[in-house]
Parts: sequence; C-alpha cells; structure tokens
Amino acid sequence: MPLAFFSKRFQARETRYSAFGRELLATYLAVRHFRHWLEGRNFFILTDHKPLVCAVRRPSSRHNLREIRHLDFITTFTGDIRHIKGAHNQVADALSRAQVSSLSTVVDTLDIRRLAQAQQADPELVQLRSNSALQIRDITLPDFQATLACNVSQGHPRLYLPHSFRRRTFDLLHALSHPGIRPTQKLITRYYVWPGINKDVRLWARLCLTCQRTKIQRHVRTPPKYFAVPDSRFDHVHVDIVGPLPPSRGYTYLLTMVDRFTRWPEAGPLTNCKAETVARGFTTAWISRFGLPSIITTDQGRQFQSSLWLALAKFLGTQLAPTSAYHPQANGLVERFHRQLKSALTAHVHHSRQWVDSLPFVLLGIRSAVKEDSRHCPTELVYSSSLRLPAVFFSPAAGSKQPSSHRAELDAFFGSVRPTPTRSPLRPCWHVPRGLRTATHVFARVDAQRPPLSPVYDGPFAVVTRTQKTLTLARNGRLETVSVDRVKPAFFSAESAPTDRSPSSLGAGYVAGATVLVT
Repeated sequence: MPLAFFSKRFQARETRYSAFGRELLATYLAVRHFRHWLEGRNFFILTDHKPLVCAVRRPSSRHNLREIRHLDFITTFTGDIRHIKGAHNQVADALSRAQVSSLSTVVDTLDIRRLAQAQQADPELVQLRSNSALQIRDITLPDFQATLACNVSQGHPRLYLPHSFRRRTFDLLHALSHPGIRPTQKLITRYYVWPGINKDVRLWARLCLTCQRTKIQRHVRTPPKYFAVPDSRFDHVHVDIVGPLPPSRGYTYLLTMVDRFTRWPEAGPLTNCKAETVARGFTTAWISRFGLPSIITTDQGRQFQSSLWLALAKFLGTQLAPTSAYHPQANGLVERFHRQLKSALTAHVHHSRQWVDSLPFVLLGIRSAVKEDSRHCPTELVYSSSLRLPAVFFSPAAGSKQPSSHRAELDAFFGSVRPTPTRSPLRPCWHVPRGLRTATHVFARVDAQRPPLSPVYDGPFAVVTRTQKTLTLARNGRLETVSVDRVKPAFFSAESAPTDRSPSSLGAGYVAGATVLVT
C-alpha cells in the first residue's frame, strides 16, 4: 500500500533531455524528496526504464556530468534498482494519467420511451398520416419495447420528431463536428422528418454561435476610403516602425516616414522602440528638416498611443490620425515603402552584414526612382532637380544662375506641382455581407497572435456607432473602434441574445436592443 506520493513538473529545459535523462532525473528527484525516510534503510527502486538499471549495475563513460551527479546521488542511498514492466507500473503512472472524466466527451441521446409518448400526443402526426406524399409507418423497437412512427417513402425509415425533440436532436448532430448549413441539412433530413424541417435546420445552423466564432466563410473587403489631397508639401506625413531587425552597429529598429505630397521617404535607425526614442527620432529626422506637419498618420502601436507622443503632437500643434487596430491598409503609403525598403536591405545584406551602412544608399535609390503615378521622383519634388548618382557621368547642365532668378524658377516649378492621388486596385474584389450595414451586433476577427484551436472571431459585440470604414463596438465594458474589414454580422436567437452593458456606461449614442431572429 503506498505511503506517500510525489509529483513534479519538468522545467522547459528539462523536457529537452533524452528519455534516459528524464527517467534518471525523476528517480533523482524522488530519492531527494523522500530522503528523510530513506536514510539508513534498505530499499529498492522500481522503474520501467531498463537502461536505468544497466546504468547503475554497469557504469559507463558515455554519461554527461549531470547524469553522473544524479547517479552518484542515487547510489549513495541504494544500488538496488529493479525493472518492472510498464503495464505493471500502475501506481506511478496514475499520477501522470488524466482522469477518465476529463478525456470523455459526454454525448447525450434521446429518450426513446418519452419520444414514443410524445408522438402519440402530437396533433401534427395525425395530419401527416393522411398525407399521400408521406408513408408513415409504425416500427417496433424490441430492445426498447416502444413503437415509433417513421416515414418510409424514401426506402429507409426516417423518424418523425415532435416539436419538443427537434431542436435537441439538431444540437446533438450538429455539435459533433459543426458542419455547414447544407451538410447539416442533408445529415438531419436523412434520418428525421417533420413539417418545415429544411427551413428549421437552415435557420438553426445559421444561428449557431460556435460556428460563427470559429468559421470564416468569406472575409469582408470594403472599397478603400481615400485620404484628402494635401494642400502643400510636408503637410501630411505617415509614420511607422520596422523591426526588430538583426542588430547592426547597435541598431535594431527603423523609424520610417513618408510625405503624402512628394512621396519623400525617410528612415532613421533606432536602438529600441521606446516612446522616448521614437519621439526623439521623429524630431531629429523630420521636424528639423521639413518643419511641422499638420497631420501625422500612424497605427495603434504603443509608442504612438503613449502620453509622450500625444504631448509631442500637442506641443507641435499637429493633428494625430491613428488608424484602426490590425488594419495596415489604412497606413498603406508607408507600409508599401516598407516592402521596397526591406527588399533592398535584404539584397545588400548578402554583401555587407551591416544594414545600417547600406541604408543611406538604399534611400538614395528609392528617392531617385520615378513614380509611375506622378511621373516625378521624390528628389525632383523636393529639390526641383535630380541628385547625382553613382556611375552617372552626364547630368543636366544647370548653368550659372543668379540667386534671384533661380528663386523665381523654383517658385514657378513648385507652384505648378500638384499632388497625385494614390492609385486604386487594378482588379477590385469587394465583398460586404448583406446585413452588415444594419447589424446591431457583430463578431470581431482576432488578428492578434492566438493559441492553436482558438476561435477566429470574438463576440458578439453591440454596435454603438458606425462610419463608412469603421465600427465602434461595446467591448468588455469599453468602446473600441475597429475596421469594417475585420467584422461580420452576428445572428442569434432570442434565447442566446448577448447581454450588453448599460447605455449610460458606454457613452452617448448607444442604442439598446437588437434585431434578433426568433426561432
């Protein structure tokens, strides 16, 4: 009869030991734990790992230092280690075996006797017996001593279900694997029958909250909403952070900035991505060269939501225009620059491991490349002329100009330059589900890193306000603005309607109540 039990969870590094190392470690920990009982006593150790028995009886030089220390400690107390078959080592294995109740899935079944009684008292069954399209026959089940009414018009019996058994039967079959609407409809109509079965099954499958949280039928894709064209250069700037990158000269991040008018890109290396470092980098790389912008567009990174960044914008008199969370398309101008920048740096890394040294030349090439939409390169829109590049022997002759005349030419050139709107997709493929514009509750897609086998969507959440591209949701007691492309309409019955917070706690504009599909 066991006197005591001992169990301990391996650390992360210990789980990477070999099978012999783990068995030896378990024996070492057990002897150390029961040391106060084992000292001065004759005892033996039972193990289902036979190499451990051989290691004590015939020491080998192939063991590492850790294994030698463990063997030395164990043999200090006893050298009698015996092998036992795994099938007979039930006491020790009981500690590492999950309980049967935690491994079993309880599958409910129908009560045959209650079902037979409900059929006898069902008035709809009386009408179906007189219907010529259906062939209702009474089939006796000897094992249950009950007679059930079934439809045999299709060559095999289909059980008739009274009203009180229909939804329960649907839940039993649909919950097995949560198939789609059509597979569920074919599955249930193959074995059961009742008036309006196809309509009921389609509705219940559509209202399944588990399916709505875990399945993706088709992502929402709405047409883009274009930014207002800036009135002057360096008036609207897009800012973002790239990284972490491989360490180079102590730098691991890049602060990227793009002017919406001229498409002029800037990229400054950062040692870290703290709010203080980002604010200092933006002031040094952009403010000191191009002045104060009117609008700064960023994502919802922690650096751009910090109090320091908000204080900097207030000090500069700049309006912040953050995008919605997990929607990089809204900051696409700088995100597209990231793709070009990282591709160029990757090509340079093959020749030089220090990407910081290659960054100035990469920026020179990007700034000198002609944009297809504006037909100008960013250097021409900033300096009114192109820059001298390596291996270029002939450049446009500027001639000798007086400062006054050159100033007049610059004024005339910049006065004729107009901002170019961004290009639209060549083959747009938009998809907006019916009912999304009027849905009172939606599911929000979880775009953050999530564990395996976790739901794809979260919710449903009540819609407080809506715009063309965003929705403001009542989420966990607070208001959160998300992109329309991340949500899908929620369908639920009156019984499963979610309980929302009180309107007063969520601010003005919240409308209580929801449009539900009542079964």
